[in-house]
Amino acid sequence: MASTQHDDTLLARCWRSNRRRTRLLVIAVIVLFLTTYLFGRDYAVSASLFAEWQSGPVGAEMAVEVISTVTATVTVTSTYTSLPYVETATANEAVVSQPEPVIFSLIMWSRDSSMEGALLIKTILMYTTSPIELHIICDQSARDFLETRFSLLTGPSYPLKVRFYQPSLQSMKDRIAREGSIRSDHAAGLPGLMKLFIHEILPASVKKSVYIDTDAIFISDPTLLWNVFSQLKPTTAFVMSYHPDQDSPVWHQASRICSCVMLLDLEKLRKLRLMDSSVYREVTDDSYPPALSPPTFRAMYGEPGPDGYKNVKLGDQGYWWAIVDSRKDIFEPLSFDFEVTSCLMDTYSITLGEDGISEVHELPRQSHVKGTPQEGALIRPKVLHFNCLHGTDVYMNWEGWSNSTESVTRRWGPALSYHHGYKWIWLNRGVKTNNSGDKLVDISVNINVVFEDLQFARNHAIANK
Repeated sequence: MASTQHDDTLLARCWRSNRRRTRLLVIAVIVLFLTTYLFGRDYAVSASLFAEWQSGPVGAEMAVEVISTVTATVTVTSTYTSLPYVETATANEAVVSQPEPVIFSLIMWSRDSSMEGALLIKTILMYTTSPIELHIICDQSARDFLETRFSLLTGPSYPLKVRFYQPSLQSMKDRIAREGSIRSDHAAGLPGLMKLFIHEILPASVKKSVYIDTDAIFISDPTLLWNVFSQLKPTTAFVMSYHPDQDSPVWHQASRICSCVMLLDLEKLRKLRLMDSSVYREVTDDSYPPALSPPTFRAMYGEPGPDGYKNVKLGDQGYWWAIVDSRKDIFEPLSFDFEVTSCLMDTYSITLGEDGISEVHELPRQSHVKGTPQEGALIRPKVLHFNCLHGTDVYMNWEGWSNSTESVTRRWGPALSYHHGYKWIWLNRGVKTNNSGDKLVDISVNINVVFEDLQFARNHAIANK
């Protein structure tokens, strides 16, 4: 009995020991199976979501979170962050938002002015981050030269639309005659006076534009100048540089502005009827306002004589100044950033060089800013205007550029040399069409220019006298 009891005790102990191991082994197998099953199921969900993330649109900053529960107390989180995307209109066609174009109105009347204007246009295309529209009022010689340069553009960075307007000299003389009183003794002559009629020459579909004289270049993105429109007061119809510190009684102080760089709200100027016409004077309907300019011209220059107003200097600028002086509610000054002018021969004492200078040290160096809207504000040059360089018809050929002691040459000569020498063919980036297959350079010509007052006469059956 004792022996049997002993054997039973050993067997029992072995059985109890083996059974405990067996139970643990069985439990481990079950846990492993369940874990494998659950992980495999959630992995399939994760893979499905990842595949969907790769193939379908998701937010540019969206993240997909997959939570896999292994046990009641253990959680695994996997995060997949998408790349930025372009929203699509359909599954296959991407919609790329295009910035609005920067629209310029330019006047070039002669081959010489178009040679200057071509350099201006080149710098516009060099720096732009937006599509460009050029509305160019010109004669045939200017158009011929410009077309030689545009022919070199096969793939600019952004779409370029060019519209040539070729009014005849006679049509311009007739428009001045219908106004009745303005004239010019400035070198720019009759074409220069057309700066007062840009809103009448360009079609109504062109609602605003930037005007710049041909003797200027950009050294920064023209979109920055265009963006000034969005910062104006609701009543503002035009913007230009304002130098109230200048004193020129013989010019009726017209040098206090410069009509060299202007932002023109063409739609407002049309509604205001900036310039008068014999056509408008035929209509007494109160629904049409009288022209804005005659009372401002009379306030500054007196009643016009048989030959028009007397002592109006600086051409169109003299008339713009009369409007500014009487109607400050529709005018705002432009930052000197957009007209670093060589008429003030130190160009505000702004210059290339000393690239590490601080704003604190640069600001006191600025000149010709006391008593102007720019006083106390740093000038950051964006447009260089090489006016008042006398003795040449094309400012790039000015003798002073070869004289290192000339103030303008010392300050800005290298900038002019670089931009003048930059090749038009370097503006091509290898793309010739946009996403729709349209050519990026679109040029057309209008040789049948009808001034707005004549269009008004036609619409109202008014005989042209």
